Amino acid sequence: MIVRSEADMERLGYDLAKRVRPGQLVALSGPLGAGKTVLSRSILRALGFDGDVSSPTYAIIHEYSDPAMRMPVVHADLYRLEDPEELHELGLFDDQDSLKLVEWPEMGGHALLRADISVAIAPVADGSREVTINEKGM
Repeated sequence: MIVRSEADMERLGYDLAKRVRPGQLVALSGPLGAGKTVLSRSILRALGFDGDVSSPTYAIIHEYSDPAMRMPVVHADLYRLEDPEELHELGLFDDQDSLKLVEWPEMGGHALLRADISVAIAPVADGSREVTINEKGM
């Protein structure tokens, strides 16, 4: 599908939020500036989080748990990961009840091949984005 604006990306996030379940892994791939964090932010908003949402590039993991949320969320950005073994040290998979939104999943090696939903975002020359979504079992 073609996403033409940030508002379109946000609508896509709200649509994805309707389909996710606790414990699932959502892998978000694409180059810097593709819209991965915009998509993550809109999923969090749709799940009931109304606070600040920023890219966890430097912290690597942000956790969101609020009574107003439909489920807790772990948002990870693996861009700075040097070795996939670091995933276990970070505790990304410790909480089986949280939805995991993972940017740069390719940096996590084989551990992230089990994504329940994979979203690939590719910038197009006209400024739009080509978004491909693959869901397990679909």
